[in-house]
Formats: sequence, C-alpha cells, structure tokens
Amino acid sequence: MQQIVMNNNLAAIVEKTLEEHSNFQVVFNNLKEIIFQKKSLVTRMARHPLFEIEPFENLLRNEYITSEERALLFVTDVKEVNTPYEKCYTFTIDSETNQIVHRSLYDENNNCFETIFWYEENYHKSMERYVHHTFPHHHGNICYTFFKNGLPDFYLSCKYAQIKLKEYHTANGRVIGYQQKDTQFSYTCDVTFDYDTEGNIDLIKEFGKDRDVPRELPEILFKRPYANQTLEETFKKIEDFLVTRICEQIQQHVRIDEEVYCLMLKYAMPEAFPPELAIGVVPDLPGPFETLQLHELYNTPDLRYYSDENTLPVNLYEEKMQYLYLQYYRAYDFFKYNKETFEYWDEIIKQVYLGVCKRLMEEDFSKAFRISKDYLVVAREANSYDVKYFYERMKEYKK
Repeated sequence: MQQIVMNNNLAAIVEKTLEEHSNFQVVFNNLKEIIFQKKSLVTRMARHPLFEIEPFENLLRNEYITSEERALLFVTDVKEVNTPYEKCYTFTIDSETNQIVHRSLYDENNNCFETIFWYEENYHKSMERYVHHTFPHHHGNICYTFFKNGLPDFYLSCKYAQIKLKEYHTANGRVIGYQQKDTQFSYTCDVTFDYDTEGNIDLIKEFGKDRDVPRELPEILFKRPYANQTLEETFKKIEDFLVTRICEQIQQHVRIDEEVYCLMLKYAMPEAFPPELAIGVVPDLPGPFETLQLHELYNTPDLRYYSDENTLPVNLYEEKMQYLYLQYYRAYDFFKYNKETFEYWDEIIKQVYLGVCKRLMEEDFSKAFRISKDYLVVAREANSYDVKYFYERMKEYKK
C-alpha cells in the first residue's frame, strides 16, 4: 500500500473520512434524512448523471456537451427511455439553490445506485451506495472537494477504505493542474490544464508514473472540439492519418525477407482507435493457404510481426491524433444516452477501417516486403473475432 504524504489538516480530514466510511450506512442515512426534510425539493429525470462533485469531472471523462445536447438528455416520462440501451436517473433538486441533492439509478433487476450531495461554503460532499434488492448496501463511496479562495484545493475519495487524493495547483485565479496519488496503487500522475484565449480549458494532459517510472508519452484526457468540427471530418482525418502513418512507418522501419500474405489491423469497440498492426508471412502458415480457415489465417497474436508485441515498430498514438480519437469517443459516449446503440457505431467504424484497408491495398510496399498471390489488407474487431466482413469485401475489391 502506498503512503500519501500530507499536512496535518489534510491528514485529519482523511482520518475523518475513513471513520465515516467505517460507519457508512449510519452516516448516509442520517444525511439523507436531513436532506429530505427540506420543503423546496423537486424531482427531474435524465439519461445522464449530469453532475459529480469532483472538479472538472465531465472534462476528465472527455465530455463536452452543448446546451442543445443537454436538453436532449432530460425526460418527462420514463417511457421515453429506450431500455436496455439507455439509463434513467432520477434527481432530487433543491429549487432554492438549484443544486442536486439526491440521485438514484435503478437497473433492470431493481438494484439501485443511490447518491446524496451536501454543500458547505468551503467543501462539497457526496456519498454513493449500491443497494442490491437482496443484499443491500454492499458498496460505499465518499467524496469531498475542499475549496480555497473559491478554487478547488484538494479532492479525495474513499472506497473500500482506500484513499484517492488530488491536490490542485492554481495561478492567476484559475486551476492549472493537479497531482494525483492513491493508497491502493503505485501509479501517480501530474495533470496539466491549458487554456484558450477566452479562458476556457482547451487541453488536459496526464503525465503518469508507475513506481516513479514515467510513461513514455502523456495521455490526452480532454481536448476542446474545434469550432464546427463534424464527425464526418473527424473520421476522414483519422482515415487519412492511419493510411499515411502506416505507410511511412512500414517504408522506414520494416524489412521482411519472407513473402507476406496479409497486412492486418485489429481494433476493439468502442475505443476503436488507434488499431494494432500485424503482418503475416507465408512460411508461418500451418498449411496451404487455400485449405485454411479464416481464423487460422488472420489471428493477430499468431502472426510473426505484431505491434502489440513490439515485433512491428509502428506507433499510431501521436498527440495530435489523440485529439481526433477523443472526438469520436466523446460522440460515442454522448449518443449512448440518446437512443444510439453499439451496432450504430460498429457499422460506422467498419466503414472507416474498410476505407483504410482499400487505400493500403493500393500502396507499394516492395521496399519493405514481397507479397504473395493471396496478399490482402484486412481488419478485425477484436471482441467479435469476425474477420469475414473485411475478408469478403477486400477479396472482392482486389478483383
């Protein structure tokens, strides 16, 4: 267990939080009783959780919801919700302060996630529990955000008696980042905020360390969308980038003596970008090509050259491309609240990868390797293990 170094005031707050966690149900019920004694409470429903006390939580989850989109999230009747693809949260709101004080979410088995919110001048608090219809109150989570001069000072959450702590850095009247530590894991990180000329957060980067060993590259947690940026443009830029960078890196770094029968891209829904890349060579086939099943031909871990195993030196995770990947993830996450399904996005992503495969099929890789008469560029969604969709279309395209 990792030790977190903290000042006396913070240490006292952590001790109090751990004590509350050990008496979670009593503390939760007492606070809930106080909240529901108010006379100014109203109820609303939405497909989205809408709020957490953790500062910038929506941006850290890569959410950027416009006012028009937000209006689509509210519902007036539970019958409007398209189950099982959508969720329906019930909110209790204090009409005097317009603050959410209680939230509940029931699943199809009548189990419930229940959250209460409490607001003081120098701190906000939330408590969440999972209420199982047979074994109630299994899990509890307590969160605090403390403020200093109107800005977040630190945030902590306590779950399973473990503490996650974020200490915020400020300058010129705004938050410029935070440091995160956790008693349960050896991973720590420094997170930085960049602002645009209008004072909006434009970019959030995470610089992580595991046992004090830095990550090779920072992770982009949030990038504000460009003005009028459409998904069509985003997918076109992703396709162009994948084709260009795959070609460049194969030409620069790959030299294979054996005949190549496939160049393969593997992705996993819903976070479909960037793909892993693999190259299969004829000598590794367990028999004549025409006698083999598709799963024997196009299983990426069986292929000799595979980017995930560092036998194929291809990197498709450049920072500027993370911005585009995030744009798609943001849309996917939002539309799951608005009657869109996995199958809807699955078909769109297939078309993107089919476009990449067709363009790569036209490329001359003779500097890097020789191709066999059966050579194809194909893709595969990792979870479905179904390469037939791409194989049939690329075989037809090759004619």
